[in-house]
Amino acid sequence: MSAGNSSTEAMVSRDLGVLAPKFANAVRKAIAECNEQGLDAYVYEGYRSAALQAIYYARGRTVIPPTRTVTNARTNLNSWHGYGLAVDVISRSKRWSQPDSWFKQVAEVFKRHGLKWGGDWKSRDLPHFQWGRCKASPSDRARQIYAERGMKAVWTEVGAA
Repeated sequence: MSAGNSSTEAMVSRDLGVLAPKFANAVRKAIAECNEQGLDAYVYEGYRSAALQAIYYARGRTVIPPTRTVTNARTNLNSWHGYGLAVDVISRSKRWSQPDSWFKQVAEVFKRHGLKWGGDWKSRDLPHFQWGRCKASPSDRARQIYAERGMKAVWTEVGAA
């Protein structure tokens, strides 16, 4: 499924194999536990490319509809998705059409597995989960490590390798 672009670089990735290993393992366990509880949860998106992030950033700004912005992260390196340290989780059958209470149930499970939930933020992002040792957004230091030594070095820095 694309985000409005036919380029493979602009495709949504659900491949947990490209995420930081410890993070991916926690996500797999949390998804399994959610589904044991009948929550019908799945990872809609994991790693996000620069091309896809640019598409998302344009939505609500230069691409309308939607009339509201989709993300505040100008590049994928301003989001933990761009480092393989975040996923968006939704309902397989109802997609984004679940009530807040469903996302809260999913969040309880993910938190037990050491992950942070975007629903706890001031600007809530209900489907978003990220590695627990990461701050809400990547820092300049994370971008510097990425530029100098690559994504796996960031994983090591945050204990997710």
